[in-house]
Amino acid sequence: MTLSIKTLGFALALGLSLPVASHALASPETDALSACLIRSSTPQDKLVLTRWAFAAISKHEGVSDLASLSDAQMASVDKAGGALFSRLLIENCPTETTAAIRTDGVKAIETALSDLGQSAMQDLAGDPGVQGALVGMVGYMDQARLLKMLSDAASK
Repeated sequence: MTLSIKTLGFALALGLSLPVASHALASPETDALSACLIRSSTPQDKLVLTRWAFAAISKHEGVSDLASLSDAQMASVDKAGGALFSRLLIENCPTETTAAIRTDGVKAIETALSDLGQSAMQDLAGDPGVQGALVGMVGYMDQARLLKMLSDAASK
C-alpha cells in the first residue's frame, strides 16, 4: 500500500474527528499505536493538538464568526501540529505505526489519532475556565423538564 502525503494529511484530520465507536473495530496493533501515542504525549503536546484542532474547526463557516485567525497564526499552528504528528508517528512510535498500518491501513492512524484527540479533550475539559463555560450552558437548559424526564425514566 502506498500512502501519499495528501492521504496521510486527510487521515490525520479525519482521525481527530471520528466518533468513539470507530475504536470498537481496532486491531490489537492499532490499540498499541493509540496507547503509544497517548503515552508519548506530554501535556504541552496535547495543547498543541488542541490548538491545531481548534484552528482547523474555526475555518468551518458555521463557527468561523467565533474565532478569527490570521494566515500567519494558521501557518504557525499547522507547523506545530505537523511537527507533533511527525514526531509521535515516526520517532516515538515507529514500530507501532508500521504494525498498525500493515494491519488496518490508514484507518489505524485515523483511530489512533482520534484516541489521542479524545485524551487531549479530557485534559482540556479539566481546565477551570472550560469547566466554568460548560457549567454556564447548564443555566440555559430547561432543568425542570429534564429532571422530570429523568425521574420518570428512573421510576419505570
